Amino acid sequence: MTHFAADEAAFNELKEQVHGTLHIGRRLPEWPFRAPAGYVTVYEYDRVLGLDFGSVLDALARGHDDDSVVVLGLEPTPAYYRDEYGFLPGLQFDRGVIVEGFAAGLSHEPDDDPTGRLGDTLDVVAIAGSSGAWGIWGQRDWEIGLLLTPEERGAWLETGVPWFDRDVDLDSIRSPAGWGTTLSAADREEFARQLRERGGGP
Repeated sequence: MTHFAADEAAFNELKEQVHGTLHIGRRLPEWPFRAPAGYVTVYEYDRVLGLDFGSVLDALARGHDDDSVVVLGLEPTPAYYRDEYGFLPGLQFDRGVIVEGFAAGLSHEPDDDPTGRLGDTLDVVAIAGSSGAWGIWGQRDWEIGLLLTPEERGAWLETGVPWFDRDVDLDSIRSPAGWGTTLSAADREEFARQLRERGGGP
């Protein structure tokens, strides 16, 4: 089943689960993962919010024996979704329905209002499995999502959802200059350092 957080207490429970894997208060170029190192895979941000990304989450869950997967929207704030649309951007998918649940959750239109779709509106998203073995961090301003796993390769890379190695040139997958958020040279250097020192394996 797919479960939106019913109230703030339930949302906070999901937040605690994700917080065991990700530093939800951090933002790129800071290292968002609690694991000091692992293997990073890079996705375009829109791919992370794409309805077919559930196949990646399903493969991760199967590969790490997760009972469930949590998707947590961090920006806009949970209060924004609560006040504007009457729901909270925290979802939990039980094992076995992750593909369908993710697609349904990200495409949900509260009261038939498409402006509340998480797949279109989330600017920062954190995703983690119940095993705590892997995590995904996505930021719209950077236009990327990062997956950290303890293994360099796995079935999640074979789902058909495009991905990139950690040494990808960000300019090749981000919007042209003038269309997206400009990243400073210092931010780019810090991001590259984090990936170099922490993203190439334990």
